[in-house]
Amino acid sequence: MSLLPPQPTADAASRWHGDGLIARSVRFALTVMAPIIAGLIVGVDIWLIYALVTCILAFTLDTGGPALHRLGFMGAAGVVVLLGTGIGTLAAGHMGFTVLAFACIGVLYALVESLHPSAAAAARFMCLTLAIGALYAPLQLTDVAVVAGFVVYAWAVSLAWDAMSGLHRPSTAPVLRDILARLRATERERWVFALAVAVAVPLAFLTSLSLGLHRPYWALIAIVLVLRADAMSSRRLMGQTLAGTALGVAAALLYGYVLPYHAALLAGMAVAALLRWPAQQRHGALGMAVLTVFIMLLLELLAGNAGGATHDIVERLVDMAVGCVFAMVALGLDRLGQALLRRCR
Repeated sequence: MSLLPPQPTADAASRWHGDGLIARSVRFALTVMAPIIAGLIVGVDIWLIYALVTCILAFTLDTGGPALHRLGFMGAAGVVVLLGTGIGTLAAGHMGFTVLAFACIGVLYALVESLHPSAAAAARFMCLTLAIGALYAPLQLTDVAVVAGFVVYAWAVSLAWDAMSGLHRPSTAPVLRDILARLRATERERWVFALAVAVAVPLAFLTSLSLGLHRPYWALIAIVLVLRADAMSSRRLMGQTLAGTALGVAAALLYGYVLPYHAALLAGMAVAALLRWPAQQRHGALGMAVLTVFIMLLLELLAGNAGGATHDIVERLVDMAVGCVFAMVALGLDRLGQALLRRCR
C-alpha cells in the first residue's frame, strides 16, 4: 500500500490548468470582482461601469498565446468599449442618430455572428457600450484611463494564472484569412440577415422607450444575446434566457432582502462569478440565472439596498421579453428575405 497521497487524475488537473472549468471560473471571478472591490475602496461612480464591462470583454477575448499576442486581443476589448461608448456619446440627445447607430451595430453583429466567438462577443459588447454612451454614461477622459488600466489588469491575471498553473495556454485566436473566406462564401445570406437585424434592433429600442422602460438598452442586449442566423438555436436561447432571467431575478431579490449588507452582496457576487461557467455548462438557463444574479446584486450594491434596486431588477425581465419578441421579428424578416433570395437565384 502506497503511503503517498493520491495523485490528481488527468481530468481533475485539466480543470485547473489552461482553460479548464475551474481555471476559467476562478480567472473570471478574479477579473470581474476587481473593479467592484476598487469601487468599494475609492467610491462607486460611473467609472465602475466602464471598468466592469472592460474586464468582462477582456476576459472573453483572452485567446491565450504569447504575452504580446494575448495583449493585442485583450486590448481589442478596450478599443471596443471606447469606440462603442464614444459613438454613443456623439449620438446622445439625437434620437435619429441614436437609432441609426443601433441599426449599424445590428448590421455588424449579424455579419460576424457565426464567424468566430470572439468576433460575435465584440459585436455584442459594441451594442452594449453604444447604449451606455448614448443613454447612461457619456464617455469622459478619465474613463479612457480606467479602460486602459483594467485591460492591463485582466491581461496580468491571465498571464499570472498560466504562470501559477504551470501551463501556457496556446492561442485560439481567429485567423483573419479564414474569417474573410467564410464571410465571402456566405456573403448574400449574411447581408439578408444583417438587414433583418438592422430593422429589429432600432424597433426594440423605440418600443422600450415608448413603454417608459428605465434601461431600454437591456432589450437590445437581449436581442444580440439570443439572436443567431440559425433559427432553432435562437429559439432555444430565447427560452433559456427568459427562464434564466426570471430565476436569477427571483434569487437576487430574495438574497438582497435577506442579506442587504454590502459585505453580503459582495460575497454573493463573488459566488455568482465562480458559479457562472459551471452553471452554464450544466444548462444554458442556469448560466443565465447566475449571470443575472451577478448583475442584479451589482444593482443592489450601487443602490445601497434591495428596495432601491427592485424596480430595475423587475424591469430587466420585461426588457428581456421585449428583446426576445424583436429577435423573433428579425428571424421572421430573415426567413422572408432568404426565401426571396433563393427565388431570385
